[in-house]
Amino acid sequence: MTDKVQEAFAVLKQAMIDDGAAEQGGYAHSWHCNIAMMCYDAIKDNKSDLPLTSFEAREIGNDAASRFMKLCFDVDTEA
Repeated sequence: MTDKVQEAFAVLKQAMIDDGAAEQGGYAHSWHCNIAMMCYDAIKDNKSDLPLTSFEAREIGNDAASRFMKLCFDVDTEA
């Protein structure tokens, strides 16, 4: 990773931490919600034989978003 990319991720991570990463309505939470909704939309658009309720799709989307936020920014977020 280039120095500029590493610096950019460090700035984003620190902004999330400074804004209270675990707080709903904060900067990290807004990232979480956008990622969760993209997952939800992809799950609901999936034409598989495994039908999921909206609740199940939402739970999976939120879990995926939490995992991404921890992996990418080392912050804990919840829906």
